[in-house]
Amino acid sequence: MRSEVLEELVLGHQAEIYRYVRFLGATSATAEDVVQDSFLAAFRSPNPLDLANVRLRTAWLRGIARNTFLKHCRRGRRRAVVLGEEALNSAEACWAAEFVPHDDGFGYLEALRQCLDECPENHRKVLEMRYFNRESRSRMSELLEMTEEGVKKALQRIRDALRHCVEGRLTGETA
Repeated sequence: MRSEVLEELVLGHQAEIYRYVRFLGATSATAEDVVQDSFLAAFRSPNPLDLANVRLRTAWLRGIARNTFLKHCRRGRRRAVVLGEEALNSAEACWAAEFVPHDDGFGYLEALRQCLDECPENHRKVLEMRYFNRESRSRMSELLEMTEEGVKKALQRIRDALRHCVEGRLTGETA
């Protein structure tokens, strides 16, 4: 494989493969390592598939990423990560059913962006505190002057509203 082809693969599929590996259960740091190792394995592959066929190319890259993640899990057996073949097959089936029909997750991301843009300011503040600033519920309860249970319920309601909004956008039920 030529380096130009590798560059095209990385630019076109890096985010998708990262999301896939995270979906399989990798931490963000592990996913970054696995993605990098996966593209190196693809580059070194003696027989890449028909790279002009997008579906075959993405399936081929996901297969490489999956195998690379499995190798990583086997090397790190000291950690309490238990990931069997059945779990990976289930994740692959779920990925294929949920994300592939929607542009490998890009439709979900765009719908989520739109829903977040429409989200009330106080909801965005709670989401930012939890997911951007990584504040604990305890710390959030202090800052928001709420109980921890109140913060937990607020996060649950906001996530449910976002899920409903995203699902509505994907099915065309929401403008």
